[in-house]
Parts: sequence; C-alpha cells; structure tokens
Amino acid sequence: RIIHSGHACNIEEERYTERVYTIREGETLELACLVSGHPRPQSMCCIFIPWLTPLPSVQPEPVVHSIRPPRSADVTSDLYLSLQPQIRWTKTAGSASDRFQDSSVFNETLRITRIQRHQGGRYYCKAENGLGSPAIKSIRVDVYYLDDPIVTVHQSIGEAKEQFYYERTVFLRCMANSNPPVRYSWRRGREFLSQGSDKGVEIYEPFFTQGETKILKLKNLRPQDYANYSCIASVRNVCGIPDKNVLFKLSNKTASPTIKLLVEDPIVVNPGQSVTLVCVTSGGEPTPTLTWVRNTDELPKKSLLNGGTLTLPAISMEEAGVYSCVASNNVGNPAKKSTAIVVRGKAL
Repeated sequence: RIIHSGHACNIEEERYTERVYTIREGETLELACLVSGHPRPQSMCCIFIPWLTPLPSVQPEPVVHSIRPPRSADVTSDLYLSLQPQIRWTKTAGSASDRFQDSSVFNETLRITRIQRHQGGRYYCKAENGLGSPAIKSIRVDVYYLDDPIVTVHQSIGEAKEQFYYERTVFLRCMANSNPPVRYSWRRGREFLSQGSDKGVEIYEPFFTQGETKILKLKNLRPQDYANYSCIASVRNVCGIPDKNVLFKLSNKTASPTIKLLVEDPIVVNPGQSVTLVCVTSGGEPTPTLTWVRNTDELPKKSLLNGGTLTLPAISMEEAGVYSCVASNNVGNPAKKSTAIVVRGKAL
C-alpha cells in the first residue's frame, strides 16, 4: 500500500484503481510504502520460516508465522536478513530521459521537500525478497501551481477615414502558466468585461492556444478605452492557490520601445582593457526595461550590469563577440541593437 502524509490537498481514486495525489508546488511530498506478508523485526522470541512466509503483497495486514526460537540467535538473524524485502521507489513521467533524481530511492518513505512542477509524474514502489514476483504499486502525483500573469499589447493602425483620424485597434493578451488550466477574466477599472457587454470590446481565445491565453480586443479606440486594465488568472482556489492579477495602464502614449547605442561599431580593444557599453531608451510607454545579451551565450561572469550600461573589466580574447541591448515593455516587439567587440589577437 502507498499512504501519504505531508501537504496533500487531494487524493482521488480514478478508474482502473489509479490513485492521484494532488499537491501544491513548494509543499512537502511524503509517501510511505507499506509492505505486508514478509518478516519484520518483532522480538528475539521468534524466527521466520521461508516456506511458510507469504510473498510480498499489498494486503493491509501482515502475516507472520513463528515457532519457538532455537538456541542459536544466529539462525534467527540469517533467516530474517535473507527474507527482508528490498523496497525501491522509482518515477516515470512519459519520457525515457526523465530520471527520478538520477537514481532510485531505497527506503520505505519517499520525501521531497519543496516539490517543483517538473517533479510531478507517476511514482512506483517495488518490494521484493527473492521469493516469487515483486509487489508493485504506483500513484500519480499532480503538482499544482499558478504563475503571475503577463499582459502583452499589440496595436494596429488602419487607413485614414475621411482624412480626419486613423482607426486604432489594440489587442491585450493575457497569459499565465498553471496546473490545472487557468481561467481568465478582464476588468476595466472596476468594471468586469464580458463578451457582448460592450460593442467596442471583443474577448476571445486564439484557436491555436485554446485555454492558454485570453485576448481583449479594443476596436477603434474611444476615450473611455484609455484606462487601467486588469487581467485576473484563477485556478478556482484548488489547493488553496489564490487568484493572481496584473494591471496594465493603456493611454494615448502607449508605444513599443525604441533604443540607441552610445558606442562605436565595431569596438576594437586590446586584451586587458576595460570596455563599457551604453544603451539608452529613446521611446516607449510604459518605460522599457533594458538588458544585455552576448550572442547566444551568457554574459561573462565578471561583467557588471547597471541598467543599460554594461562594463567588461579587463576583457579577454574569449570575451570577444556580438553584444546586444534588448528593450522590452510588453508593448509590441522588443527592440534590439547590437555591436561587435573585437579583441586584438583573435578574429571575430
């Protein structure tokens, strides 16, 4: 039998006797494998007889056969040790490459503190004592979580109408990673929005991302559409996980980011020199965040990053390459500009 303790928020019996253990991410998983029908330590008054000892099973009550002890305690010890079952925990998650902590756990109790989402899956308890077939039981562990939602904004500007104004349509996309699937709702100020509640508002899910995102379409922006919008993500309080929301302020100044580099391109330096790269925003609302990346690699460990300024002290030839400044404010596409650093003695 597999029994649980720790912080389970639900245990379900599914079809075909499959058991599902639901737990919140960050809690402690604790499963105990109880094996009956094999010798266990009782007292020195008893020994166990192999041909009378049942095979390992999943019956709830142990079966023990005993007789008066012989004079030699060594016989008792040898018989017990030879029949004591080996208990092993393993995990599968549908992929041969997925390994349970790179090894099996040889213990009756499986304990994982602060369980993470990737540790969900099916766990197997296997007991064997060399007599007949091993006893195996399994349980599926579902890890529930809800990440903070993110709102991204895209705009489209149509053709001029009557030469007075341009039609401007804005799409607000809300996304959040979760298990179980998330439900979204939108609010403008304190007003909850729903499909059909406002002729200028359309709420829908893209066909190719059913359940993964919810889009709020504001058609031909009106003055009342410039407001604070909240996306609320909910998993309906399963495992006590509260709803999460994100706020986005839409104004007539909302725009995707633009940036410029205050450096030459390329930058040619000698080994050991200090190099400073400066990137500044030239537009964007909300204020974009700036970061630096190097090719497809991580920045050198000794690099110093302060907002849009990246400093490479005592640069080496191995640190040459293309460095890019990336600006993002979740409106439109991120802005990116690059420069190459050439360290003398190494071809780029």
